[in-house]
Amino acid sequence: MPDLVFSDIQLGDGTVFDVFDRMDKIPPVIFTTAYDEFALKAFKTNGIDYLLKPIDQEELNTAIDKYIATNRPSEDPKISMEYLASLLHADEKKFKSRFMIKVGEKLRSIETGDILCFYSLMKATYLQTRGKRNYVIDHTLDDLEKMLDPSVYFRVNRKLILRYDAIEEIHTWSGSRLKVITRCQYDEDVIVSRERVKEFKEWLDR
Repeated sequence: MPDLVFSDIQLGDGTVFDVFDRMDKIPPVIFTTAYDEFALKAFKTNGIDYLLKPIDQEELNTAIDKYIATNRPSEDPKISMEYLASLLHADEKKFKSRFMIKVGEKLRSIETGDILCFYSLMKATYLQTRGKRNYVIDHTLDDLEKMLDPSVYFRVNRKLILRYDAIEEIHTWSGSRLKVITRCQYDEDVIVSRERVKEFKEWLDR
């Protein structure tokens, strides 16, 4: 029996309450979840605390202090609160915050917030800054989709990834597509394909 359990509410095949219903004894639980509607049931299920994601460090410390005070351990915990916090944050996706580029014989770093778009041209990938400077980078657009924050950047077509504040206007286009007017200096029309229109609209409406 574990001394303390950290658990989400929704699991891949049901809820954690389904698991607890099958147990003769339930260990102390700190619930870590994005759902706030289960709080009452959680506290009826030996819940020490109920933390909503993203987990706040101070609230986590308070919850662990509450557990320690309730269970009065005879010695100091062997696992630090910093380590427990790192476990809780382990699944949080870390997105790229800067890109290294080469200018002549020099290297420099560009903050992601200064990049309006990424595009492919002649088998190379470029980024374009707010100052309309273009630099070659050693990543494909497929790679970049995994590196960039999807709430900020969207791949509108196979050649272009666009930042949300690079968009000036959006027009309906033939074939149920959309045409995007951007702040980028980009030679081709930026067209969102019919298959991506729904996802694009949902991205804009976050």
